[in-house]
Amino acid sequence: MSETVAENVFSYLPDDVVLNIFLKLVDDPRNWSRLACVCTKFSFLMRTICWKNKCHQMIPAVVFNLLPPDASVNSTVSPPGGWASLHKLAVCCPGLMHSGVLLENSDFGLERELGPDENFQETKLFQIDQGETEVCEEEDTKASAVVKTACDFAVCKRRKMCRSFTSHLASEGWNFSREQGNKLLASRFRGDCLYICDWPGCVHTEEKRNYMLFRGVFKNFKKSRVWRTINDGNRSKIDLNCAFCPSNEVWDLQSAFCLRPAYGFHDDGEPVVRAYVCENGHVSGAWTDWPLYT
Repeated sequence: MSETVAENVFSYLPDDVVLNIFLKLVDDPRNWSRLACVCTKFSFLMRTICWKNKCHQMIPAVVFNLLPPDASVNSTVSPPGGWASLHKLAVCCPGLMHSGVLLENSDFGLERELGPDENFQETKLFQIDQGETEVCEEEDTKASAVVKTACDFAVCKRRKMCRSFTSHLASEGWNFSREQGNKLLASRFRGDCLYICDWPGCVHTEEKRNYMLFRGVFKNFKKSRVWRTINDGNRSKIDLNCAFCPSNEVWDLQSAFCLRPAYGFHDDGEPVVRAYVCENGHVSGAWTDWPLYT
């Protein structure tokens, strides 16, 4: 159905009737993302009503803390990045790409000591073998909400690998807690409020090791001690898109020494925990091999 036809057909229906129809399609979060692509009216209703109300239902404690104290359910105030981004964060795994697992030539914070790697500056990001896999994708260009299908699988000689590079519907961890955020951050940042999805998040099995991908969000990120550390230290941004909002640059929390140092590195130099944060306070990252509780 073209946008013009959809606008003409549904313009005769009151908003409450259209919303009642939308409520019949809540079993799969991807349905709303697809509907938001149909026409401007659907996109407006999704952005201003549907995603907002769904966030209040799914993660009320997070919403309560992200918004100003005097904000009500009917308030026009929105969280950083908008309601579409928060809803996507609630239901989507960031994928291997946005969690930084596919970043090549990472110096794991050593550039400060050894100087920049010219090869890293040239390549910037990563290379994906498009012949290995195809990721199905539903894009909502108007509402900045992208929900992708579940993992595609490619068979390796040694083990099956979950090859979902970009954001997709999360298989686990649809609840968020500040306790998980406290376990992620170094002790001097415990005063910051970071909500992280419940363990183990979305597990991606790769040839090398398992990656437990997580996502989260800071309360008042630009007022947090983590932000002051990044800003005062003049930390370099990484050209990596946020999985949940239009931000196209992030900061590496591991190289900024914002994560617990006890997690350390594997024998091959890969960090046990990596995490990246965008200007809106959205966090994407991955744990490997063992959980936060150890």
